[in-house]
Amino acid sequence: MNSHNENPDHRPNSGSPEDLVRNWFNESGNGQNSNDSLSQSIGTFIQIIRENRWAIIALMVLACIAGVLKAVSEKPVYQARLTMAVEPSSVRSGNQSVFDPYAYRFYETQYELLKSRSVAERVVEELKLAERESVQKMLITPSLWRSLAVEFKKMTGIQLYGEELARPSLSSQTDTEKKARAAWLTAIIQGGVNVSGGEKTNLVSVSFNSTNPEFAAEIANSLVQAYISQGLDSQLDRTQQRSQWLSQRIDELKKTLNLAQAELQKFLVEEEMLGSNRSNKVDDSELQVLNNEVIATRATLDDLAKRYGARHPRITEARAEYNAAKGRLDRKSRNISLSRVKNIQLERLEKDVRDNQELYDAFLARFKEADLSSSGSQLASARIIDRALPPGGPIYPQKQRIILMWTLGGLFLGIMLALLREQLDTTFKSGRVIEDKLNLPLFGVVQAMPSNLTGVERHYLENKRSVFSESINHIRTGVTYSNVDNPPRVILITSSVQSEGKTTVASNLALSYAQLGPTLLIDADLRRPRIKHIIETDHSNGLVDYVAGVVSLKECLSQDKEEDNLYILNSGTTPPNPLELLASEKFSAILTALRSKFTYIIIDTAPVLPASDAVVLGQLSDALLMVVQSDRTTHHMARDAIKRLNASRVEVDGLVLSQANIKKGNPYQYGGYYGYGAYAYVEDED
Repeated sequence: MNSHNENPDHRPNSGSPEDLVRNWFNESGNGQNSNDSLSQSIGTFIQIIRENRWAIIALMVLACIAGVLKAVSEKPVYQARLTMAVEPSSVRSGNQSVFDPYAYRFYETQYELLKSRSVAERVVEELKLAERESVQKMLITPSLWRSLAVEFKKMTGIQLYGEELARPSLSSQTDTEKKARAAWLTAIIQGGVNVSGGEKTNLVSVSFNSTNPEFAAEIANSLVQAYISQGLDSQLDRTQQRSQWLSQRIDELKKTLNLAQAELQKFLVEEEMLGSNRSNKVDDSELQVLNNEVIATRATLDDLAKRYGARHPRITEARAEYNAAKGRLDRKSRNISLSRVKNIQLERLEKDVRDNQELYDAFLARFKEADLSSSGSQLASARIIDRALPPGGPIYPQKQRIILMWTLGGLFLGIMLALLREQLDTTFKSGRVIEDKLNLPLFGVVQAMPSNLTGVERHYLENKRSVFSESINHIRTGVTYSNVDNPPRVILITSSVQSEGKTTVASNLALSYAQLGPTLLIDADLRRPRIKHIIETDHSNGLVDYVAGVVSLKECLSQDKEEDNLYILNSGTTPPNPLELLASEKFSAILTALRSKFTYIIIDTAPVLPASDAVVLGQLSDALLMVVQSDRTTHHMARDAIKRLNASRVEVDGLVLSQANIKKGNPYQYGGYYGYGAYAYVEDED
């Protein structure tokens, strides 16, 4: 038997769905040309689409239907747009306006005010929306079936639904229900407002979305009017609040001024300073005169003291004059000091009166300005440029776009699910995949035959030059050239599990080898024999009976009735111990004896995973072929079977892919030429 370096985990680059991503990103692991890799990837992708085309089409149709239902069920939305100019006030209490680098904040604030709940509540109140019967019917979206009925009526004129049942009158609602309705309408108006402004202009665009075009225009216009009115009211409230505050403050200042004036008046009266207008200079001159007088009397006293005694009358008189002058000077000094203290206190009281008077006059002037502005001198900072008109058509839904997007979404989802299905599917689908995954040569691909076809196990005889027959011949050629110096003569056919087509391959391969010389077909599947049911023989005895020594070879060997060079050895009686019988020395001796009688021996045996018969027979065979069924046998099943054989030093010489759907394959499917196409070569016969 030829030896192979088995490595089931080896995963070279291939055109399989599992390797599709690596091929697309040129992550080839086998040095393959990038153009070939891309071509294989595209071919594999197209093949996946072709295999799943009906599922993809069905999903796309369902998505299209869902898109139609979606487009029909959506109630049309109309958008009314209004243009207004919003400018910040340029009058700042008489001061000139200056550049404000944060002016954008003003516009952002106005945008939020337009979308505020207070403005929406004002619209609901001014338009009396909570009391209008038509508003609820206008805003509530109808059911899907009613929307479909409306579309059906538009196309056919047939009305499927009757008129809607009348809703309860709004006049019978309680106050709580009315408040809830007003809050609901407020939320709807808030949600339908959209405000945007230009970057280089003061123009602001205000739009409102509604299911009714007239209602959308009405709300857009009322919304801006409510915003302007709210701004004016807010400005008036601020002015009134400022005036009220100024009035209160003026009253307080008036009281303070009156107290200061009263205190000044009281001080003047008490200090007898009402008529006093003497200045500090007069007091200073009088003080100087008195001081000079004291100095003069002192000098006279000193002069007399030098000439007269202390008791001299002139001395006594001079001393009396000196004391009198000094007394006048002291009294004057004290009076001047007291006068200056009073003057300081007087100045303080007069200053308090002046300060309170100035503050009172300033607040009075501001109060007069505020009073003038509240009389209507201020102007609104927003004005309407273009009023909103009822729109001519809805902005949503765009039915054609919705249907197209849903259809394309269904197509994309179908393709993704098909690719995912291929990624999750670990069965073998092509010859290239089976070679890459199992690292073994593929001797041939046997196409799937129609399910109603009978006798597929001997279909080789129907037309020896058909595609099916040529695939069998290709397997025979692959086995022959697997060892050119010593071509295999005893060939064992097995599979991983049951019903993979091993008996069909064994029977037809035996018919193919019969074209080259005497061939023996042995049914060694002693547990579930199949050959005796598909080939008519002359004996009921078989291999088990011959090995047991019950009958001779002549009594159990039958010649095929349609192929002279083919002989059949059925399984015979079902044994209680098939494995022991096949592992016996007598069976080995019989197989050696049969080698001398037949040029080729084809053995059909049990699958590898359920039984160990293939392991025993593999020791006695020249070549072992393992059949792998397309779209059924998984990678793990085949690898486990090969590992089990290799563990007993039995090597798999080649693989056969059975029941493959060759017609749906692309040029790379099933290993390129394994499909054979419409061309079937003719082998030279011996």
